[in-house]
Amino acid sequence: MDLSAASSIYGAFYVPAFTVKVDGRVLTRDLPLAVNQVEVDKTLGGAAHFGFTTVNAFDLEQGEFLTAEGQPVFDVLRFGAKVEIAVGYGDHRKLEPILFGTITNLSTGFSEGGTPELSVSGYDNMFPLTLGKRSKSWKQVKDSDVVHLIAQGYGLSTDIASTKETHEQTEQNQESDLDFITKLAKRNHFEFYMTEKDVLRFGPPRDTSNGVLALAWSKGLLSFKPEANLASQISKVRVVGWDPEAKKSIIGEAVAGEESGKEPSRQSAGEYVKGLARKEVVLELRQPVFTQAEANERALAILSDHAKSFLTGEAECVGLPELAPDTNVSLNGLGKTFSKTYYVHSANHKVDGNGYRTRFKVKETSL
Repeated sequence: MDLSAASSIYGAFYVPAFTVKVDGRVLTRDLPLAVNQVEVDKTLGGAAHFGFTTVNAFDLEQGEFLTAEGQPVFDVLRFGAKVEIAVGYGDHRKLEPILFGTITNLSTGFSEGGTPELSVSGYDNMFPLTLGKRSKSWKQVKDSDVVHLIAQGYGLSTDIASTKETHEQTEQNQESDLDFITKLAKRNHFEFYMTEKDVLRFGPPRDTSNGVLALAWSKGLLSFKPEANLASQISKVRVVGWDPEAKKSIIGEAVAGEESGKEPSRQSAGEYVKGLARKEVVLELRQPVFTQAEANERALAILSDHAKSFLTGEAECVGLPELAPDTNVSLNGLGKTFSKTYYVHSANHKVDGNGYRTRFKVKETSL
């Protein structure tokens, strides 16, 4: 979808809108409490963060935080209260939620001559996975099965892609569930996050499709700061495993030029760095792989991950709820080198007195 199509949906972006629900009640309608700023920050591999500010929560006559109906504000905006946030344009009743979460932080300030505002923030429903540290083991399971069991323990729905390997034993050793899932995602080259539908997704990055949006500089894309950096690039990956039946090592390799989605017309970052070093720049890893095909596949995935970190960027555009991590966006009007499709790995949505803006970070896709 390009910006003109989005404009027809949102009414030319004239009327930014948001809805904040707490335990099912709309703050600005059902209490009411005035909200002058809403922000949602979403990223891959972690809990999304939200925040909003109320400006009429303090009753100066009674010297207390009260709603317009006289109810104590902290009975409503309490720790653990369920929050639903939607942003967009036009009729706030038609907005689709982009985050479901829980209040974890309250702050305010009392200054001379001013009325205290109340800042409320928290995290999406991945937050409980960050609490505590656990030790546990599983036998003869896939990593995807372990993630499903952990999510089930928190009452979460899941969208999980099956991993290929069945591990004889999987150990969680004094780690939070979030840190442990991060480790499992990394060794499978998967991403994980909570979707807008309040589902834990654990699967390969969705970076092989066309952009969900097409933006051009000065036409919706307000700014873009790309960076190409060879510092972490490699030209060869060697993955070393062990065949327990044949009692010998398994070695999988991938070399620069084989990266998934490499454009034939240009050198990959690995090929650049090999030319500069005048030799192979090798990354060797020992990993639990049990077949030659599996070792080769793992090596190619690692090489491709490094290649995609060569070109990254930070951008800002008019507010667009569709811009979310684990989607692609096409950026144009940036010259031949930088006009292309990118993979979004974080997105920040903010609505305040200056309107609605989306800031996001990208890296190269595997296209």
